[in-house]
Amino acid sequence: MMWTLDDLSWALNQMRTRRGDSTSIEVKRATGGVPQIAETLCAFANMPDGGTVIFGVDEGDGDFSVVGVPNIAELEAGLASMARTAVRPAPQIDFQTIEMDARPVVIAHIAPLPLVEKPARVAGRAFLRQADGDYAMHPHEERMLEVARLHADEQVEYDLTPARGRSRDDLDGALCSAYVGAVRTHDRRLRDCDEAQILRLTNVLAASGEPTLAGLYALGAYPQGQYPALTVTAAVQLAGGEGQPRNRNLQDFTGPLPALLTDLLSWVASNLDSINQYRDDGHMDVIPELPLNAVRELLANALVHRDLGPNTLGTGKQIQVRLTPRNLFIQSPGGLRGVSLAQIESVEHAQAAVNQRLYQIAKRLRTPDGASIIEGEGGGIREVFRSTEARGLPRPQLVDTGVQFKALLWRTREVSEHPSPRMPDTTRGMKAVPHSSSPTRNEHRILAALATADSPLTIHQVVDATGLTIGQVRYALNQPLEDGIVVMEGKQGLKSTRYHLR
Repeated sequence: MMWTLDDLSWALNQMRTRRGDSTSIEVKRATGGVPQIAETLCAFANMPDGGTVIFGVDEGDGDFSVVGVPNIAELEAGLASMARTAVRPAPQIDFQTIEMDARPVVIAHIAPLPLVEKPARVAGRAFLRQADGDYAMHPHEERMLEVARLHADEQVEYDLTPARGRSRDDLDGALCSAYVGAVRTHDRRLRDCDEAQILRLTNVLAASGEPTLAGLYALGAYPQGQYPALTVTAAVQLAGGEGQPRNRNLQDFTGPLPALLTDLLSWVASNLDSINQYRDDGHMDVIPELPLNAVRELLANALVHRDLGPNTLGTGKQIQVRLTPRNLFIQSPGGLRGVSLAQIESVEHAQAAVNQRLYQIAKRLRTPDGASIIEGEGGGIREVFRSTEARGLPRPQLVDTGVQFKALLWRTREVSEHPSPRMPDTTRGMKAVPHSSSPTRNEHRILAALATADSPLTIHQVVDATGLTIGQVRYALNQPLEDGIVVMEGKQGLKSTRYHLR
């Protein structure tokens, strides 16, 4: 992938919003020579889509300001040598240089290794990316890669595995009746079959009469008795210090697929904050801070597409739901299969079921409110992006490590604790400085500088007037620009571009 200046600006702004690197992008200052990042190169080589390291950017206190690379040739040669000598097998690195703020930024994309060559190792240890760091792979994760290599050309049908010792009596009778009715309605070839035939033909029951793993998970009265790892754990994470509680509302969720989805969505809704939103008629609605349709979609995907192999169910790997001060994240064992992150995030139709039998069963199931568990059209993730964008929230983040999938919904942007100041203006009296819909910590200083200026200011003039870094200025200008409070004359990244209040 070739980056543009806009791509680089967008990536840095995203990291400023999150105040850190991401799973797919690492930032390095690189002003003191070639940084030692062999473990990062190794981790990106083991990721399904590889990863990118941006050199010449200082993360600082979340500013991500451009400092430039002093010796491009030395950096590229050093990284190529590091990949060849420290990482086994060595990944391919593609380099690109972009000028930003009149400074060279080097972008290195580490290509993923073919599945048959994974995992890459450094000093005998394999690494993966998690959040904004590299971590040594656990033995069960390496075994998951081994299984994936062995079955690269064929899909292992874990969801067809019979639940030994269980019978049709372990299924929920009401759920089975509703499911059979939905099958008859949607499939004319099964319309005249009796219930037992439909349960067998749709892989709810195995030929032996035992429920399949898919059937027990979707329709069982208590599937967690046979498979404890099908329990889902949710908790609110607190920013407590030493001796302070770290979680509240910790809860385990059990039951069949429709009950899990209903109960989890109710838990999330009850723990989210509420915000006020004005309707077109001027009346106010109180709504959850995150769009619940997006939450529901991500929960359903995690439940239906989680890995059901022995290296996850057999080792107790569960779906985890956590609400932190910054985001809601849903983490499930297993990665994507048959589709890439780029495909499911694109506008094109992208659909691939990790558990094909479970997926087909889930299409015919509904929650008590009458909504489908999963639509089966492959467009749900795009709806997640649309609904969060409509709320003005940061873009959701999807992370696929090949052995784990994580979805993050970002909560409302940080709001400044400082009120908008009133700046004296000798020619116009007291002038109230405006503020955006989501003011950040430094926004008031920048808008005050623009309000008292006699003419539009360049980005460097704003830096001089406020004493902030260029990264802090760019970050704080994002929302005022989006709200139309500030007008940008020119294009971002050009020295001649100027800013003024509307």
